[in-house]
Amino acid sequence: MLSYNITITSLLKAFSKGDNVREEWYNLSFSIENNVGIINLNNKADSNAISTKFLRELKNGLKVFHHSKDVKVIVVKGESETFSMGIRKEELSSNHETVTDFCEFGWKVFNKFSEIQKPVIAEVQGNAFDAGFELSLMADLLFASNQAQFGFPSIKNSIVPAFGGLAQLLHMTGIRYTRDLLYTGRIVTAQEGKEKGFVNGIFPPDSLHEEVSKIAQQIIQTPISILGGLKNSSGKISDIMRRLHMQDEISIFESGFLD
Repeated sequence: MLSYNITITSLLKAFSKGDNVREEWYNLSFSIENNVGIINLNNKADSNAISTKFLRELKNGLKVFHHSKDVKVIVVKGESETFSMGIRKEELSSNHETVTDFCEFGWKVFNKFSEIQKPVIAEVQGNAFDAGFELSLMADLLFASNQAQFGFPSIKNSIVPAFGGLAQLLHMTGIRYTRDLLYTGRIVTAQEGKEKGFVNGIFPPDSLHEEVSKIAQQIIQTPISILGGLKNSSGKISDIMRRLHMQDEISIFESGFLD
C-alpha cells in the first residue's frame, strides 16, 4: 500500500522498469500495458465512491501518466458492477466551507482529463452514476459493456452534478436531453448513450478490455504531438463551457446539500 508521501519522480522510476509494474493505492491501482497507462477503480467494497482520498489518488495517478514518456494513452476502467456510485456523501459535513472546498477540488481534478495532452479513454463495465457518470463523461472517448448504465439518480436526493460533467453532457447531447436526465434522474442504458452520442462503442463484458486495448493501440499509431494538438483544438468549446458553468454548478450543489 502506497503512502501519499511517495513523490511523482519515484513513481515514474518504478514504472520505467517495464510493463509488469503495478502500483496499488487505497482506491485505485495503476499499471502500464504496451504504452497504455491504466487507472483501475478497485475499491469495490465502497462501490468506487468518490471521496477526497479518491480524488487525491486520481490527481496523482494522472500526473504520473502525464509525465511518463512510456504512456501514450490513458485508460480509466472499473471491473466491478459499479464503475462509480458517485460522491461518498459521508465525506461531506453540513459545513458550507467543507462542501465548497470538496466541489472545487473535485472540479479541478476532473478537469485534468482535458488538460492532459494525451487521449483518455473511459472503460465502463458497470454502473456510472452521478459524479461517476461525470467521471466517464470527462474522458475523450467512452466505451462500455452492454450491461453498463448511466445517469444522475441522486438528483432526487438533491445531489447534482458539480464536477464539470453537466457541461460535457450539454455539449455532447444538447440541452433537451440533458434536461431530461437532470429533471427525471432516470437511468439509461449504454445503448441509449450510444444513440445520444456520449458512448462511442459497446462490447460484451468479457471482451470490453480487449477491445478497448485494440482501440488504444490504433490511437498510439498517431504521433503524440499531433494527438495533443487535436485534443486541444476539438475540446476548446467544451472547456469554455465547463469553466462558465463551474460556479453555478457548485452553488446549486451547495444549496441542495446544505438545505
